[in-house]
Amino acid sequence: MVDSEYRKLQVTGGSTMIVSLPREWVKSNQMKKGDIVYIEELNSGGLHISALQAESSRSSVTIDCCNLSDGLIDLLIGAYLSGTDMIKIVCKNKIPRKVHKDIRNFLRDTRGMEIGLDEDKEIRILSILDPSELTFQVSINRMYILISSLVSDCYDVLDGDDIDLLADIEDRERQIDARRFLVERQVAAVIKKPAIERSLGTDRFSALEHANIARILERMGDHAARLGILVRDNSVTIKSKTNELPLRAIPEWANLLKSLVHNMYTKDVAVIHDAKRSLVRLMREIEASESELWTGRKSSERLFSEFQISESIRRICAYGVNFAESLLNMLMHEQIESI
Repeated sequence: MVDSEYRKLQVTGGSTMIVSLPREWVKSNQMKKGDIVYIEELNSGGLHISALQAESSRSSVTIDCCNLSDGLIDLLIGAYLSGTDMIKIVCKNKIPRKVHKDIRNFLRDTRGMEIGLDEDKEIRILSILDPSELTFQVSINRMYILISSLVSDCYDVLDGDDIDLLADIEDRERQIDARRFLVERQVAAVIKKPAIERSLGTDRFSALEHANIARILERMGDHAARLGILVRDNSVTIKSKTNELPLRAIPEWANLLKSLVHNMYTKDVAVIHDAKRSLVRLMREIEASESELWTGRKSSERLFSEFQISESIRRICAYGVNFAESLLNMLMHEQIESI
């Protein structure tokens, strides 16, 4: 069948409009006279037509781990992000212990997946979360809260608070990654199934932009975690003051990021633009202050730590700029009108 073609509407019964289905498509889906097709209206205004059995079927991926020495986690994550309903891990021999460990790590780092079958030669991982039950905004908000609280804790520790505030950096970073994975899995479901697109109240372009925002926040989270580790491991040698750059930028960054997250709902263009300009200004101020670090008389250990901290704060500001740009893309998409 050709990728696309044009067909004329016809009238039957005096008022009913019909269009014929391509013969090749009917044959490939093994359909015959009297069979039912599934029709859904997309948020874009188009129609999606599929064989009824295709809509009700569940998908699965099978991974043979017998000759797989490494890389199982990557395959499991890939299957998860593709939106499959079931992952089968099989082996002609008894499944090795390392595979069981990889599966445990996979379940820890993702959301909505559980083991449904656990036998010597086959393990089945099932999806128990309906992609339409959780909106994109819930995951984005959770990522934002984890990132902002981690950066805020770094600031408080350098301001004299207890180092125990940073005891769970790795766990928070895993939670951020898990939410990004979940958003990308939902986007895959939106692309495949119009019903999920409609139930989430989005369209494919906006869904993809949400995935882009989730990736931006994940990278921001990586630098927040890096900042946390630097502060936790070097708090004694670091002498940066919270009322000077780069630390002085953290409270302003936090307010600007909060404003951007809030404007995912209110969509105030002026606020988004102002936040973007302010984040760019912060980046430039931090970059200028970094050149001054090398002019002072400090130990190499202290100098290196403070420069890395400055770099991480500058990077989280840069990703804030990317966040603002994605919001503007979504806003402009919503304002597109047919002419």
